Amino acid sequence: MISSSFYEYIARESIDSDLICLLCHNPFIDPIVTQCGYTYCRLCIETYMRSGPNCPSQLCNQLLNTDHLIPNPPLRNFISILDKLKVRCQLCEKTNINRGTFDEHIKTSCSEYQIDCPGKNIGCQWFGSRNEHDEHTKTCLFEKLRPMVDILYKVIKNQSLDIEKLQKQTEQQTTEIGQLNTQVDQQKTTFEQQTTELGQQNIQLEQLTTKVRQLNTQVDQQKAQFEQQKTESKQQRIQLDQQNIQLDQQKTQLEQLKAQLQQQQIQIGDIQSENQTQKNETASIRKQITILQEEINKLKSTALWLCK
Repeated sequence: MISSSFYEYIARESIDSDLICLLCHNPFIDPIVTQCGYTYCRLCIETYMRSGPNCPSQLCNQLLNTDHLIPNPPLRNFISILDKLKVRCQLCEKTNINRGTFDEHIKTSCSEYQIDCPGKNIGCQWFGSRNEHDEHTKTCLFEKLRPMVDILYKVIKNQSLDIEKLQKQTEQQTTEIGQLNTQVDQQKTTFEQQTTELGQQNIQLEQLTTKVRQLNTQVDQQKAQFEQQKTESKQQRIQLDQQNIQLDQQKTQLEQLKAQLQQQQIQIGDIQSENQTQKNETASIRKQITILQEEINKLKSTALWLCK
């Protein structure tokens, strides 16, 4: 409701005191009751409680809470009666206006109510009474410019819509760019990880290459040793062949000696059977045979040693 400062009650003395707010001293408007049982206009008690939480009644002074303010149903039944109270407009001096319809009077018919020019929204600063409004409107430059301004407003509105669309597109593109940047960062991170792994693999490959080189060196060394051993084996085989040849020669000599020994033994037997007198010579021959046998044994030992 428009402020009650714009009107005054007619026959105020006839209004029951129980219908008067103790704060504004006017008939109740939107009455509510506190938890302590006192009734006030809602606007009056809420405004009062901003400066202090205590009940304004001198007989109470209890702490109040806005959560405990509730409508007063019995008094609300009298609101329609109170709205029929006659008031006088303090602006245009019109009388016998029902309080309940005073807002409509102010908004539509009060000649002295101060209103803005319709062109305020496009820059007109005029502010005056309603009875001057029509005359001002006829001469107001802003109202004359309104058709053009309306066109400009439409253009501006369309441009604003276009700007909003562009802003949305920009935001969407920004979001997409952010997502792309995120993907790029992820790919960059993945690439860095792969680069790190590749570096590690290169290190491992270098280590394996070094090991392969070492193994190749060892193989070459073993191969050289094998060739050397092979060469030594050939030399030993040649020596063994030479020794076998010598052994064969010694065997041949031994066979020849055996044959000579057999011939000598035959000769000795013949000599023994023919002449006993030749014992001394036979003994000498035996000594020679003994010597020869020792030599033969030596040769046998040498042959056996060579055959091992």
